Amino acid sequence: MFMPWITHACYKNLAIVGICKNAGKTTLLNAIMQQFSYKWGVMSTGHDGEAKDLLYKTPKPRVELAAGSIFCADAQCIDAHGTGLTILSKTTWLSGGKPLWIARAEQPLHTEIGGPQNVAEQIACAKKLHTLGADKVLIDGSLDRKSIALSDQLDAIVLVIGASFGNLEAVSAELSRLLKLSEIQVYALPHDTSKLQLLNSEEILLNYSDKWQATSIKSLLGYEKQLQNLLNQEPQPHTIYIPGAYTDNVHQRLSNLLKPMQLVFRHPESIKLSSIELERFTLSHQVQCLIPFKIKGITINAQGFGAPAIDADYLRNKLREKFPKLDLIDLMETGAS
Repeated sequence: MFMPWITHACYKNLAIVGICKNAGKTTLLNAIMQQFSYKWGVMSTGHDGEAKDLLYKTPKPRVELAAGSIFCADAQCIDAHGTGLTILSKTTWLSGGKPLWIARAEQPLHTEIGGPQNVAEQIACAKKLHTLGADKVLIDGSLDRKSIALSDQLDAIVLVIGASFGNLEAVSAELSRLLKLSEIQVYALPHDTSKLQLLNSEEILLNYSDKWQATSIKSLLGYEKQLQNLLNQEPQPHTIYIPGAYTDNVHQRLSNLLKPMQLVFRHPESIKLSSIELERFTLSHQVQCLIPFKIKGITINAQGFGAPAIDADYLRNKLREKFPKLDLIDLMETGAS
C-alpha cells in the first residue's frame, strides 16, 4: 500500500497538485481511488478528465470512478452519462460559464470532473460532497490563490513531480523550493487576534504591541516606497502581515528593511523566490505563515507532455539520492496507468 496515511481519519480533504501542467495528477487521482476503497467525493479546481489535452491534442487519462463515487461536473458532462448516475444536487455554481451538478456514479464511469472557480465556492463544494455521503474528498488542485489547495480547509497535499517541468536540475530545484516552503512555521497569533481577521484582510497590516494597523496597501508590487515610509517611522512595527506575493524585485528593494521584523505570510506559496534565494531569505529573516503548506506525499512522473520524457529509473534514482529522507513514489510503481 502506498501513502498509508490516507487511511487516518484526520485526512478528509486531500488535494493533488502538480508542479507543472500535465504533471500526472489524473493518473495519481485514479491510483488513489483504486488503492483505497472509500466512498470518494471527487472535484476539481478547474476541469479534468477530458479525452485530449487542449494544447497538445494528445490523449489524456479520464477520471475513473467506482460505483458509489460522488463527483462534481458540469451539466453537459453529467447529461452524457444518462442512467449511469444519479443527480444529487443542481448547484448555483458555474465553471467556464456552465452550471455545475453533483452526482453519484451508479456504475463504473470514465468521466470528466469540474468545480467552482473561486476558493469560497470550492470549500462549499467539498463540504457538500461530504454532506451527500463522501467519506473523503479528492481534489484535482493547483498551486494558486484561487485554489482550495492553499486554503486552511485542506488536510493534506500530494505533489506530483512531472517531467513536463523541465530537466532533472530544474525539477530538483523546484522540489527543494516547495519543501523549504513546507518547513515554514505557523504564526502564533496574539491572544486578541482572530485568524480570520488576517485571512480576510486584503491589505498589508502592521503590528504594534499586539495591535494591528491597516496600511491601505494591498500589494508590495509597485508600493515599495509607500511601505518604506511607514516602516521608517518610529516606533517601528515588530510584525508585518503580507497577504500577497513577495517577489525577487520586492525582495531586492525591501529585504534589509524587513530584517528586524517578523514577517507573516498568508501562505508560504506567496513567497515567489528561487530555491537558492528562498534558502537565504528564511535564514536571514523571521518568516512565518498563517496557513501551512501541508505537503504529505510526493510522487514522480517521468512522462512529459510538450517536453522530452526523462528516463524513469534515472529520474527516480537521482531524486531519491538527492532527497534521501523523502518517500518518493514513482507513479509507475503504483501500477497506475
